[in-house]
Amino acid sequence: MRILLIGIMRFYHIGGFFLKALQALGQPHVALDRSVYEQTTWRIIRRVTSPFMGGLRLGYRGSNRGILVAARELGPDIVLITGGIPVAASTLQQLKERNGAVLVNYATDDPFNRLLCGRWVAANIPLYDLYACTKRAIIDDVRAAGCQRVAFVPFGYEPSLHFPDEFGSREELEKFSCDVVFVGGGDPDRYPYFEALVRALPGLRLHLYGGYWERNRNLARYARGFALGRDYRLAVRGAKIAPCLVRRSNRDGHVMRSFEVPACGGFMLAERTAEHQELFREGEEVGYFSSAEELVEKVRYYLDHDSERQRMAEAAYHKVTSSNHTYAHRLQQILELAAPLVSERARADLFNLR
Repeated sequence: MRILLIGIMRFYHIGGFFLKALQALGQPHVALDRSVYEQTTWRIIRRVTSPFMGGLRLGYRGSNRGILVAARELGPDIVLITGGIPVAASTLQQLKERNGAVLVNYATDDPFNRLLCGRWVAANIPLYDLYACTKRAIIDDVRAAGCQRVAFVPFGYEPSLHFPDEFGSREELEKFSCDVVFVGGGDPDRYPYFEALVRALPGLRLHLYGGYWERNRNLARYARGFALGRDYRLAVRGAKIAPCLVRRSNRDGHVMRSFEVPACGGFMLAERTAEHQELFREGEEVGYFSSAEELVEKVRYYLDHDSERQRMAEAAYHKVTSSNHTYAHRLQQILELAAPLVSERARADLFNLR
């Protein structure tokens, strides 16, 4: 089976995780890395032109030509696009008509969320043969928008990146040790949770990793920059508690952290959502909260119950790492969902992978 993968191929992005899985499968593939475009030095020009192109940016046409060239050389059976990567409707149509490719989108964001996705993302939905959604809440809307084959495929974790790490020095231990850690962007609707924590628990050792936390005057002193790769593992490992907030504006029921925190050996306090409750047992594997007040209550409780917290972290680690939640498993799930749509030869290639 020949697969054309389009996404951001940095190793801490889903495109990079899927690329690693494809390499392990040994299937013919081409991966087009959008991070080169995203990191272009023409940032000011892209920022100026983007509003006039419906959220699209400079370099868009050239990148779409590159997709068609790659498809002509590979002859893909499946084109897998991760999230809102800017692929033109005309490009998608040519991939289907000229190459007979099955078009698949792994929707990591809500395509109808205009804060994260340009209007063209939702407009292109009818062109896809399969939409694999990381959130159940968007499934009916995706189907109503014109894609008839829609499935729920959760996020996952990458075993070579997300695992319990050890501190290499006393300096590392001191740097990352804290009571509560959150790794994620400083969205305004997340502020109240951590503002409530620092008000209610004076002296709380709080570490906030990610962008924009420094913009909040009450939380800026807790901002710790970014945590990627090993720093991510140590940030989770060094904390007693790792809250897991979803993005309500993105209609998330769970997020990448939902699997990554347990896989790194951390104790997770997760927002109480239906998807989280499907994944983890309350009081056995994770704790849950539904409000800032309940988060404060649970943090206060679990800071005083070390053995209970450690027992639950171990149970959640076992749940995640023994239940087919890697991105290699997610890729296999997506390919099997697409299998009825590809040629008999490609389908045979897929099932020979088992």
